[in-house]
Amino acid sequence: MKRAKYQMLAGLLLCDLFGFSATGFGAWRELRPIPTGRWGLAAAAVGDTVYAIAGQDDSPKISKVEAFDTGQGKWEGRKEIPSGRVRHAAVTFKGKIYVFGGTFDGIAALGQVEEYDPKNDVWKMKADMPTPRIAPMAVVMSSNIYVIGGATDLYFPSPAIEVYNPTTDTWEKKADMPNPRWGAAAAGIATKGKIYIFGGATDFTHENSTTEVDEYNTRTETWTPKSKLQRPLHNFSASFVNSGMIYVMGGQKWKGKGGVDGGINDPDWTFYDDVWEYSPEEDKWSRMQAMPKSKSSYGSAVADGRIYVIAGWAGGAGDENSVHVYQPPGWPFPKNFAVNSQGKLATKWGEIKNHQ
Repeated sequence: MKRAKYQMLAGLLLCDLFGFSATGFGAWRELRPIPTGRWGLAAAAVGDTVYAIAGQDDSPKISKVEAFDTGQGKWEGRKEIPSGRVRHAAVTFKGKIYVFGGTFDGIAALGQVEEYDPKNDVWKMKADMPTPRIAPMAVVMSSNIYVIGGATDLYFPSPAIEVYNPTTDTWEKKADMPNPRWGAAAAGIATKGKIYIFGGATDFTHENSTTEVDEYNTRTETWTPKSKLQRPLHNFSASFVNSGMIYVMGGQKWKGKGGVDGGINDPDWTFYDDVWEYSPEEDKWSRMQAMPKSKSSYGSAVADGRIYVIAGWAGGAGDENSVHVYQPPGWPFPKNFAVNSQGKLATKWGEIKNHQ
């Protein structure tokens, strides 16, 4: 009860100080729309700039890259990614963005990996993924990037776990994940070598998704089930911030009726605006301030402890230009975070996913 009262008070104060329009457990603010509406994009942050990369509207795949300056609140175009794609993954490592997989035609999985240098606005091709995949998860762990799950051609779930070393531009295969899925969400805690994987689609139909949450120990390559999601979901995000919490938001679920094949082109979907705070230390969930719009397949990135949610899909391609930022309870956070020696997370200062 004390924690709830503190969160509510903190939310009210921060809304007043920083112009956020929502109150409660965390606060949302609407930002300038992205110039090119899209879904199935990827987003990553370098410093105070968030980059929206590729995706799709009701035209062929988009190659556009647009950068949002979080301080000035403005968008500007950047050099296009050489390989247009949708349902790919992107992470930041040492000031550069790495883009993995996706699909161009909605059928075949891509193996291409591309590196973007924001300082010089330059793209470079890197070593392909050994296993091409659609909608994989990508998480930075110390000096490596883990690319987990996703789908092979025609959206069949892949169990592959492959580790990319950006310094040497090489790949290493790890033991397969026990419960393959695509369109899942993931967040990592590098100091403990652990990755948390939430939900995801479990077959090629797009109809079936899971509530499963798993902790993957990258040091021992072992899996531990955790407290489940509140409902089956895919095409959503999980963001880790310096408070030590993970925020899971949005997503979609098939209603279980509708069109002939129940596939992605059928209108019978439910989209969610839920925001849930997950504590890895306690393995507990708390409901937070809802998103301003229900959506899935959006881009998400963390900059200065805030979570930026860009574009997305809400039932029809090309209908999302909206951009919002979520300020979690307790913001501003320290640049690094620590947990006392009796905690389950970390006992030393550390780094977080997508926020170098």
